[in-house]
Amino acid sequence: MRYYPVFLDVRERPCVVVGGGVVAERKAIALFDAGADLSIVSPSLTPALAELAGKGKITHRPKTFEEQDLAGAYLVIAATNDPAVNEAVARVCRKNGTLVNVATSPDEGTFVVPSVVERGDLLIAISTCGDSPALARKVREDLERAYGPEYGVFLEKMANLRRRLLHDVADENVRRKVYQAVVDSDVLYLLKAGQTHEADHRIAEIVRVVSGGTATSPS
Repeated sequence: MRYYPVFLDVRERPCVVVGGGVVAERKAIALFDAGADLSIVSPSLTPALAELAGKGKITHRPKTFEEQDLAGAYLVIAATNDPAVNEAVARVCRKNGTLVNVATSPDEGTFVVPSVVERGDLLIAISTCGDSPALARKVREDLERAYGPEYGVFLEKMANLRRRLLHDVADENVRRKVYQAVVDSDVLYLLKAGQTHEADHRIAEIVRVVSGGTATSPS
């Protein structure tokens, strides 16, 4: 099977997880962190999910699955410990044209959740199209070693820089040259070495030189 790779914006969109166990928790927390309007359909919840529900951060429907539980859902994850229930969820979603992932049988769903390396806003997704989960895990572990936490810090600085330059530098070509020069510089190496102050100075120097002094980097 060949998948179409995509990143979804689920902010404030109604998403439903059917199931309240450990697997459901992992998938639900990922949706919650991405800003989804999240509902959990399950007679019981893990302590972590129960805490979120108790604080009103997610909606808990303490019941077994029924078709109407999925009304209006943008995305659904079937993650109970009963394959028959998960398959029933998938059938309803396919009938309604709703995106669905099935934890117990990925082929029953319309999308899979890839293995992911996350470093702040850097998200690297890995899939072997189901051919070898073991290889996907190895690739993820290799990438985790190659891309450390400095990449998340770097992206925070780039986001600040972009906001500043969009305000200060009208010429898009100049802005693009600044961004590329920062990426090609030793800023990442400085951050990896814990030399944050030096990294900030390097960014400021690059901005000054490339922009001809028309802008300064954010502090």
